Amino acid sequence: MNEYINPSADEKIVFVNIKNTYNCKDRKSEYYRPSIYEATRKYWRVSLSRVNNATLLIGHVDGVVKEVIRLTNSYKSKDPRFSNRIEFEGEELDDSIYLGKLITNIVRIGQNPINYFNL
Repeated sequence: MNEYINPSADEKIVFVNIKNTYNCKDRKSEYYRPSIYEATRKYWRVSLSRVNNATLLIGHVDGVVKEVIRLTNSYKSKDPRFSNRIEFEGEELDDSIYLGKLITNIVRIGQNPINYFNL
């Protein structure tokens, strides 16, 4: 049984549901990403002004944390297919206490792939 995450009050988190990209093995699909880092950081329809203050980007599948990135940058994508979307950059936190934990105690999992905490 998974534990719930318990972020500190100063963390500003963007949660992204990476279910489609995490499970995609078809290199020709628009959902294919070569790594979990790329699946988490790329092509999100979010407000750049809203996410500029975020400290963490957390990729989850069905509410279970699969990737944690300490954010250093966010910007409009230069890929012409996704010109109206945002990309993130940062450091992967392979030893994060959030990995493998549930996020459903602080965000609702539904159709919207983006959720925020403290933003």
